[in-house]
Amino acid sequence: MGRKIKLRTDEIYKILKTRDIAVNTIEPLHNNDTDFLLDGKYIFRISNHETDARMKLDRVRSVSLAPKVRSSGEFIASDQKYVYLIYDYIHGSDLWSVAQILTDEQKNDIGKDIAKFLTELHTITGDHYDVGHYVPAVPEYKKSWKDGHIEYAGLLKDGLSSMELKFESKKIISGAFDYIYANIGALEYQAGARLLHNDFHPKNIIVSDGKLAGVIDWECSQYGEADFELSHLFHWQIYPPDPGKDIGAALESVFANLRVASPVPDIERRLTIYQLEHELNQLIWNGPDQEEERTRRISGWLGGKLNDLTGKWKKNNVTEFKRTMK
Repeated sequence: MGRKIKLRTDEIYKILKTRDIAVNTIEPLHNNDTDFLLDGKYIFRISNHETDARMKLDRVRSVSLAPKVRSSGEFIASDQKYVYLIYDYIHGSDLWSVAQILTDEQKNDIGKDIAKFLTELHTITGDHYDVGHYVPAVPEYKKSWKDGHIEYAGLLKDGLSSMELKFESKKIISGAFDYIYANIGALEYQAGARLLHNDFHPKNIIVSDGKLAGVIDWECSQYGEADFELSHLFHWQIYPPDPGKDIGAALESVFANLRVASPVPDIERRLTIYQLEHELNQLIWNGPDQEEERTRRISGWLGGKLNDLTGKWKKNNVTEFKRTMK
């Protein structure tokens, strides 16, 4: 592990000057010692070790509303080598923060624009799947999407087998695996590996003046089936980290517009499998401290919370259609 990064702004001015990068203002960003805002336009990110951040941003350079890399390299400061990356700063507020003050029309339009953004992103294809949440548990998998998730489920099962859990929790977890294996046929359909943001939740979706401005934080991007991208949006809506907040109207618009553009059979069952995998994975990562929360959520997914939400949307659409026909 490298030393803690602690550079003064005057040192950063000097570093940038040696690279013929003219900057008028430098401000700390995100309350950390690694990110700085340059002239209100670009993020200057420092690390004390090589990362794949540039590669992950470079592969979305053709995608509208994704940050673009402006410069990268390395430098020496206080006898320590650092690497840096300069890329676009997207102005606005995250969708989660402003969702409650948007109009219904704005939410619907933002949902349409998110669907358009995802459709564009998912035109970038790969030759393998990276199966897993945030980081690939089954990386560079060249067999089928279904087989990759069977392997992923096996890894999750192994990871949970050594944990000390309550008897009731074990029953709920067993029910989750029963659902996954009983419904794994829903993953038979595959359109091929698509580049995914893979952490696509409302805090990474930036809105400005009631419109989609961009998508940030690409560190988790990997290849998978396109519908996997919706996982985080659904669990933020159904199990919101802040009670009273929701993105339901925007998510309904995203879901409707993506289904029209790229219909996926058995999508509710597929999304439920992804959600169960996510909860099981989080339980392994966080241990018994999250046992109650994760088993409660698993019970909700098994109880049909996702289907209840999409069913409500379908009823709303029928009601609206009947109203407009009168």
